[in-house]
Amino acid sequence: MLPDQAPKEGEGVRAPFFGQPAYTMTLAARLAQTGATVILAYAERLHYGAGYHLYFLQPTGDKTIPAGVNREIERLILRCPSQYLWGYNRYKGVPETS
Repeated sequence: MLPDQAPKEGEGVRAPFFGQPAYTMTLAARLAQTGATVILAYAERLHYGAGYHLYFLQPTGDKTIPAGVNREIERLILRCPSQYLWGYNRYKGVPETS
C-alpha cells in the first residue's frame, strides 16, 4: 500500500504532511487499528544503475491515525529526500470539508 497517495473523495481526511494539511487516506490507519502488523519499506536507488538497497522499518509513532501515518512517511522521506518524488502533489484536490 502506498499511504502517501491522495485518496478518492470520501476516502480520506485532512492531516498534516510536512506542516501542510494534505488529504490523506484512512485505510492504512484503520488497518493498524485492527492489530495488523505494520512494516514500513522503501527502496534506495543506487548510483549508475547498480541496483537498490531495500529497507524495512518498524513504525516509531502512532500509526493508528492518519496524522501518525503521515509522520511515518515523512520519516522515511527524510532518510533519503533526494529520491522522493517531490513532483507528486500531495495537496492537490484537497476537499474543503473532510
